[in-house]
Amino acid sequence: MPSQDFKSTPIFRFISLFLVVSVSSTLSKVEGLGVNWGTAASHPLPPQKVVELLKSNNIAKVKLFDADPFVLQSLSGSSIRVTVGIPNSMLRSLNSSLKAAQSWVHDNLTRFVSDGASRVLIDYVAVGDEPFLQSYGEQFYPFVVGAATNIQTALFKANLAQKVKVVTPCSFDAFLSVSSLPSKARFRPNSYHENKNISLDFALFRETAHARNDTHKTYKNSFDLSYDTVVSTLSNAGFPQIDVVVGQIGWPTDGAPNATSSLAEEFMKGLIDHLHSRLAKSSKRQDSPTEIYIFSLLDEDKRSVAAGNFERHWGVFTFDGQAKYRVDFGQGSRKLANAQDVQYLSPRWCVVNNNRDLSNATALALDACASADCSAVSPGGSCFSLSWPGNISYAFNSYYQQHDQNAESCDFAGLGLITTVDPSVDSCRFFVGLRTSFSTVRTSALFCWMMSPMVTMLLWLLTERCVDNDVSFSNVVDGGVRAQQFESGFFRELFPANFVVVHNLFPTYYATYQLV
Repeated sequence: MPSQDFKSTPIFRFISLFLVVSVSSTLSKVEGLGVNWGTAASHPLPPQKVVELLKSNNIAKVKLFDADPFVLQSLSGSSIRVTVGIPNSMLRSLNSSLKAAQSWVHDNLTRFVSDGASRVLIDYVAVGDEPFLQSYGEQFYPFVVGAATNIQTALFKANLAQKVKVVTPCSFDAFLSVSSLPSKARFRPNSYHENKNISLDFALFRETAHARNDTHKTYKNSFDLSYDTVVSTLSNAGFPQIDVVVGQIGWPTDGAPNATSSLAEEFMKGLIDHLHSRLAKSSKRQDSPTEIYIFSLLDEDKRSVAAGNFERHWGVFTFDGQAKYRVDFGQGSRKLANAQDVQYLSPRWCVVNNNRDLSNATALALDACASADCSAVSPGGSCFSLSWPGNISYAFNSYYQQHDQNAESCDFAGLGLITTVDPSVDSCRFFVGLRTSFSTVRTSALFCWMMSPMVTMLLWLLTERCVDNDVSFSNVVDGGVRAQQFESGFFRELFPANFVVVHNLFPTYYATYQLV
C-alpha cells in the first residue's frame, strides 16, 4: 500500500528591501492593507474578476511580480495603487542598454500611466526579484544598479519620473544579529547564522509566548523582534530615518502541518491588532511599518514547491476567489466577499477505477503529481487523511483538471474513470478547474514565472521542523549584497532612499512530502 513519507526541509521566509529613489510621505497609521497578486496558476481567475474581488473587499493596494498587460489593463480606472515588477532575467539587457529600458517603460508603463479616468495608478517599479540572493551568486546583482539607473532615466525621458518611482529588492538575509536580538543587528557578510528556537505562540502573538529580552526591551512576538532587527540594522548602516514597508507577510493554509486556515486567521488578526496597538503607543517614525502587503491574494498551483508544498497555499482566497478565513481589510466585522459568477469547467472528476488492476497506480499517480498540484495530500494537508487509493484519485483528478478535462488526461493506462459524482471527502476538496486556461490566456506570463526562481521570493526566515509548539528556525544568508557594499555607500550610490519595503518577517512551520 502506498504511503506518504514526510521529509522535513528548510522553509525560507522572505524579506526584501526596496530602496526608493524619491521621497515618500509618512503615513500616520497603517492604512488599507495591500496584497500581493501572483499569477503562477494553471487556470488563473480572470484579471477582471480579481479586480472586482479587490474592490469588493476594500483592498486599495496591490503588488505584482511582473507587468502583465492583461493584469494592468484590468486595473485601469480601478483607483487601486500598483507596484509592478521586472524579472531578474531582464536585468542584464536593461543594464547594458538604455534603449531596452526605454522600450520596457514605453511598452509596460506609458500606455497605462496616462492622465484621465482610465489610467492605472502605478506607483513603483521593482527592478529585479530579490536579485541579491546568495543562491544566485553573481548571476543578477552586478546588473541591478545599471538596470535601475536606466529605468529611472527612461522614466525621466517619458515624463513619468514624478508619477512612478524605481525600487529594487534586497533580501533580509543581509541582516545579521549574532545574538539573534535587534540591538546587535547589522548588515551581514556572506555567512550562515542559526537562531534559537522560537515557539508557535511567539509567532502568533499569543499571550502565552515566552518573552525574550534585549538590553532594555522585551519582545513578546516574532514580528517585533524581526521588525526591530531591520530598523536597527538600517540605523547602524546610516539610515536611521527610513520608513519601513512590509511588502510580503502571510500564513499558508494547506500542504503541511500548521498550514491551516484557523492558524492563518489567528496570525492575521494578531498582526493587525498588534499593529494598531503599536501605533497607539508611539508616534516615532520607525515604530511601525507605513504599509503592509499580505502574501498572498490567491492560491497558485504553479508555484515552485522546492521550499515546501505549502508554497501553493498562501492565498487569503482559494484559486477561484473564495475566502478561506477572515481578514479585516477595512470591512470590519463583515465577512470577506467572494468572487462572483466564476466560470468553472463541467462538474466532472477523474478517479481511479477500482475494478482494474491497480498494481501500477502509484507510479502513474507520481507521474501525474510531477506536473499537477498534489500538495494537499502532504502530511498535515487537507487531503492527507485520504487512504489508498483515494490519494491516487486525487492525483488523477488534479492532472485531469489541469488539462482542461481532456478525456485523454484521465486515461492513466486504463485506470482512470470520469465521474459526475463529487469525490470530495470532508475538508478534502476535489476541485473543478476554471474555464480560463493559463496555456491559452497567459502564455507569456507562464514563461516569465518558469524562468524566474519563484521559490526564493525575497528575504526568507527559515524553519526546519515543528515539535509540539517549538520550532527551530534559522536566518539564511541568501542575499548577495555584501556588507562592504553597504559600508561603501552602495545604497547611497543607487538610491537616496527614505523608506524600505520588507518582505515577510515571520518564521513558519512546514515541511515537504514525497509519495513513495
